[in-house]
Formats: sequence, structure tokens, C-alpha cells
Amino acid sequence: MKKQMTTRDSKEEKEFIKSLEKKISHINTFNILNSRNLENIIQELAIAIEDLWNRYSKYINITKYSKE
Repeated sequence: MKKQMTTRDSKEEKEFIKSLEKKISHINTFNILNSRNLENIIQELAIAIEDLWNRYSKYINITKYSKE
């Protein structure tokens, strides 16, 4: 079994958080006039998170000897 994750307190985790903060700060949340605008903003955020997660995480094999 494999799981996609980052190691706690690793360089990758710090870069992921730093990049995510930067992406979030660039999303324009002003003038949300209707639900369609809100849906577009949420979709943009979801795409950014998925892109960054795929960039900074890695697949790790999960075995019965793996730590929790």
C-alpha cells in the first residue's frame, strides 16, 4: 500500500506551506458578488492545493512495520 505524504518538519513541508501561503495571497477574494464567483475562487484554490501537494509530497510504501 502506498500513501502520498510529506515528512513532518522537512524542507518539503516548509516549502509546501510557504508556496501555499503565496498562492492564497494572490487569489482575488474581493468583489464576491454571487455564488458563481465564489465557486470559481474555491476551484482556483483547490487546483493550487492539488498542484502544490503533487509537487512537494512523495509516495511512501506503508508496511506493517511503518510508524503511525
